[in-house]
Amino acid sequence: MENEIRYKSIGDRNSGDSMAHVGTEPNVTALTQELRRAATDYGIGSRVERVENTRYCRWAGQSEDGKKWSDNQPHGKSAFPWDGASDTRIPLADEVVNGLVDVCSTAFWRSMLRVAPTNVRSIDTAVTAHSLMDWVMNNRMYTDMTREVELLSQYLWTYGWAGVHVSWQQEIGQKEQYVTVEQLMAIAAQSPQGSVLADLPNLLANPEATDQLAELLMAAFPNLKKRKALECVKDLREEGECEIYVPTLVKNAPSIAALAPWDELAFPPETVDIQSARVVFRRCYMTEVDVMQHVDTDEWDEEWAKEAIATRGKFSNFSDFTYTLGLTNNALLSRENLVEVVYAYQKALNEDGVPGVYCTVFCPQVGGSWGKFELIDYEHGQYPFVVWRSEMIHRKIAESRGVPEICSTWQNEIKAQRDSIFDYTSLSTIPPIQVPKTRGGNLRLGPAVQIPVLRPGEISFMQPPAREPGTAFNLIAAIEAQTDRYFGRPTEKVPPAVTQMRQQRIVNNWLHGWTDAFRQVLSLTLQYVGPEELVRITGSPAQLSTNIQDFDVTLKFDVRELNTDLVTEKLKALATLVLPLDSVGVVDRTKLVGLALRAVDPTLANELIMQTGPASQKMFDETNDELGLMSLGNPPKLRENDPTAQARLNFAQQILQANPKYQQQAQADPLFQANLQKYVENLQFSIQQQQNAVTGRLGVNPNAQPGGQS
Repeated sequence: MENEIRYKSIGDRNSGDSMAHVGTEPNVTALTQELRRAATDYGIGSRVERVENTRYCRWAGQSEDGKKWSDNQPHGKSAFPWDGASDTRIPLADEVVNGLVDVCSTAFWRSMLRVAPTNVRSIDTAVTAHSLMDWVMNNRMYTDMTREVELLSQYLWTYGWAGVHVSWQQEIGQKEQYVTVEQLMAIAAQSPQGSVLADLPNLLANPEATDQLAELLMAAFPNLKKRKALECVKDLREEGECEIYVPTLVKNAPSIAALAPWDELAFPPETVDIQSARVVFRRCYMTEVDVMQHVDTDEWDEEWAKEAIATRGKFSNFSDFTYTLGLTNNALLSRENLVEVVYAYQKALNEDGVPGVYCTVFCPQVGGSWGKFELIDYEHGQYPFVVWRSEMIHRKIAESRGVPEICSTWQNEIKAQRDSIFDYTSLSTIPPIQVPKTRGGNLRLGPAVQIPVLRPGEISFMQPPAREPGTAFNLIAAIEAQTDRYFGRPTEKVPPAVTQMRQQRIVNNWLHGWTDAFRQVLSLTLQYVGPEELVRITGSPAQLSTNIQDFDVTLKFDVRELNTDLVTEKLKALATLVLPLDSVGVVDRTKLVGLALRAVDPTLANELIMQTGPASQKMFDETNDELGLMSLGNPPKLRENDPTAQARLNFAQQILQANPKYQQQAQADPLFQANLQKYVENLQFSIQQQQNAVTGRLGVNPNAQPGGQS
């Protein structure tokens, strides 16, 4: 790299610097040690295992029928209290997690994304930036976001924290292109005399110039390899044409990927803010083809790539426990054919003291070599990561607890009561039988089965222990009520105010993280989208600044909108009480309509709502067209009770005043004059109807002036 000075490894804690300087080579050994510290040490593996065991109801000795059998017990133990006793799974943690995921996912898709200017000079461009972000989220990234939003929420509430990687993805594909001898001859004819291209006909005709012609094709098509170039020369001479695969851009868009804690995303355990972390690791599991493709597209070191591929199936993380689902030791997913590749991001200073984010691609199983070391050129200057926390009980991110850690004992208590109810029912239905020792074990029980006896009363059922099943049911109900209150689940056992407060806190924290993520998305979009594509997307010729500091990105959602009846009543109150009192236009009716549409149906709102600028322009164009048609002798377009009548009337007056020809025609052409009068009277009637409706509700005209004039 250009900025070459001394390198201080990430493991050098005696350097006295808060930020390492960048050199020509990364210290992969130190990075590997830090990765182990971030993702393996401090009992992380055991913590993850306990969390997942709780959520997915996994323990040793399970059977598919939900009963205990001695054959399944570890270490030769016998099933307790007997073979066939209840061993039911109680998915309390799983139910709570999925309920919180529902709240977060709904809040995300129904929230309002807003891009606002940070200063008055950016007001006009902020509208364009808002349109750009709306297009990015609802078009370019929509398919990926439907998956990543839920996945992130699942990670967050299971493990207590989670994060996303925000990046700009450019994927190169290949398409076929045929090159003919005639095309090459045309190129040669247009080339200067004496140039290599002008000598193409001679090279094609000369069998000994095969290598020279292949080199020429490789220069014209940089993605062409020597072997394929030689084949193309042969095809050109024998068939008059050849087939060449040329690179083409198939993806050029921002990307957000949800990352599993400690497995796909890790950082030093003392980290309190992801942007101040000493190093951030993103771990990927790639196929052999993926690794070699990065050699071609991202210039990874080929020798290192071959060494990394040779380590497939070996990993540095705590275990593959997260890939064992269902019953214990029943591995449904395996990574044995994958290669572990780690991206290590570090903030460092160059020789001029300018900070930057540097990325090292390495494989922990390949010694001290690396695949690539580069400066990340994102203009926002941040780590391309955002982290969410389920709770704020400590400054350290990793101290946040997931749902399974909080309610594991509650889940076990419910399981114990459910098992006891099942077992008590079994005892009560068919109690143990008391028989004389001389009878042995030759009794067979069942409906209508005859049991021979020697003397009356020698065989009898044992009296089951006295127990009131209602106690177990009451305890289960109490635990469920406690869970509902703690997590703010909307049930009849929790006051609505408590549910609302706790859900709003959850949603605020959730959307705050997405605000940070979308700020990075907007910054990357402004950086990588060209002016022509920007005009095509937004329809605005405004040039946007690439400085993200010029814009504020916010996401907001009111959990009360989850109550459809409440939303309906609120909208009715606005329409019948607030708007009639708005005699001076304090209420922004355009925004009010947008809010109402989003509350009723967010999907329809995305399709129907236009930005204020385009909406006004559309109305202006319609009015202009209608006046033009009337000037040609066509009848006016009349509307019944048009809520936009005042705006259309204002536009019509502006157009008529600015066009002298319309003014002359209105004086000389009786038909145009009559049509224009009908058009204006129709708009004025709609305005009067709206005023009459207000007067009918209030009993007076709020716009009336002293003396009876309005």
